Amino acid sequence: MPTAKNEQYQGPERRERSVLKKLKKVNKKKKRDTDDHTSRANILFLELEEALSTFNSVKNTNVLINDIQNPTELMGNFMFTRDRPTIIADSVDILYQTSEGDGIGFVPKSMYASPFVEEGDDIFNKFTAVVVPKTIVGDKVKIKLNMHHQFYSEAVLLQVLNSNSRSTPRKDTLVVCQKFEECSGCQFQMLSYDKQLQLKRDTIVKAYRFFYPELLGELDQSEFGKVIGCENQYAYRTKLTPHYKVPRVIKNETLSIGLNHVNPTMQVVDLESCAIATPSINRALTITRKKIKEEVKNEPLEAQGRQRTILLRDGLRMNKETGEHTRACYGESSKVMTEKVEDFVFQFDPSSFFQNNNSILIPVLEYIKYHIGLGAKSYKYLVDTYCGVGFFGISLSKSIPKEGKVFGIELSERSINFATHNAMLNGLEVPKRMQFISGSADSMFKNEEFLNSGIKGKESIVIMDPSRKGSTESFMRQLLEFKPKLIIYVSCNVFTQARDLSLFNKLQEEGSISYRVRDVVGFDFFPQTKHVETVAVLELLD
Repeated sequence: MPTAKNEQYQGPERRERSVLKKLKKVNKKKKRDTDDHTSRANILFLELEEALSTFNSVKNTNVLINDIQNPTELMGNFMFTRDRPTIIADSVDILYQTSEGDGIGFVPKSMYASPFVEEGDDIFNKFTAVVVPKTIVGDKVKIKLNMHHQFYSEAVLLQVLNSNSRSTPRKDTLVVCQKFEECSGCQFQMLSYDKQLQLKRDTIVKAYRFFYPELLGELDQSEFGKVIGCENQYAYRTKLTPHYKVPRVIKNETLSIGLNHVNPTMQVVDLESCAIATPSINRALTITRKKIKEEVKNEPLEAQGRQRTILLRDGLRMNKETGEHTRACYGESSKVMTEKVEDFVFQFDPSSFFQNNNSILIPVLEYIKYHIGLGAKSYKYLVDTYCGVGFFGISLSKSIPKEGKVFGIELSERSINFATHNAMLNGLEVPKRMQFISGSADSMFKNEEFLNSGIKGKESIVIMDPSRKGSTESFMRQLLEFKPKLIIYVSCNVFTQARDLSLFNKLQEEGSISYRVRDVVGFDFFPQTKHVETVAVLELLD
């Protein structure tokens, strides 16, 4: 049962003014978030509604969404870290899993809220939804309530009460990292790999249920969103960005260098190594930590308190004479990174985007090649939008006939320079066979260089690999007008992917052009974490 301390808590007038000021800022940000239906805030709200439905079903109640809304006074009392009340909920059932990898449970407001709200407020049959990191559906947990938001409260996990019970899929013996409970880098080390893949598939299905539910009724439910696993479940990540703050009183033993704490009120988690990072990165991390601890002793006063980020990237160190290579770690000061995927070599600067798990890239390419192969060699062109340093266009170039062409566009001019360099590095003729240009994908199909390339939609494959924010209506309209025979949409955010494909479907209903979503599949680029990549394949119907 929840218990409360500091029950007579009441802040001064100055604190009340500060509460109103901060809440105004929070509400202003939330208002901006509502402009994007796929924002994390809006997705969490949809998940809270589903969690509440589960709660009502399990508890045989009829709690409404307004019944979990937190009064302003309650949010204010839990806003400040120095004097936040200590509220412990002794036994909470985790009933729902969020796409961020957290668990959701419910705590009765009547058990703790009365000292912190105005007299007369009805808190009976009202509940607080608690979002608890590092928990899984089936867990029974002891938690501490943290920051309160409009419809939920953050919570700190204190203890899993049934960790050895069959009622939870949790297996704590699977955890390999000593900092797992604190570090926000991984969410699922306590789960079997099959269970992790199932949760990621659930996220894919959820995204389409939220933003493109019509598609769920059109495709085979037994296969929709199936997630293809990764061969390496640890020691796979080729990029790590630990950070630290220069303390005002410099003592080596108190300088934390690592990743964010799962509790946002806490400092950075000090990491001597990372279980999902490659061996070369962990070796470099040991050396870098020692170097930083020596350097901060001489930091100027004005640098104190500033956050610094370290960039560590795993890449190939090649002998130019023999072609022999080993894995090594490079920092931000390195000029060029080198990677090899199948028979292709790629070079890029450390700050450029390149997928951070090489072991899953070949299965992704094989999947795309399979769907290209279904076209019976009817494709002559490959259009690589959001092309980066040319990974997809170059890797798939063998799937295009010799008389065909790969054309890519990317906003970053530096990335385009590397894409052109990579094409030549792999013996591909530029610009006859491979052409990369700098520009916005939103205006690609109106770009003069593209129009002069002679590429026709009826003989084309379009690859889309946008950032987390997804694509735009402008791009989707142009894509529909271009009429490629095949569209491959690769996404690191399945919610924006589902939103974009729903929009594409609505746009095509306005005219006579018709596409069918052939398949939606997930790939586990980041085992032990909440993340999942998805590939959707769309084909033009004759």
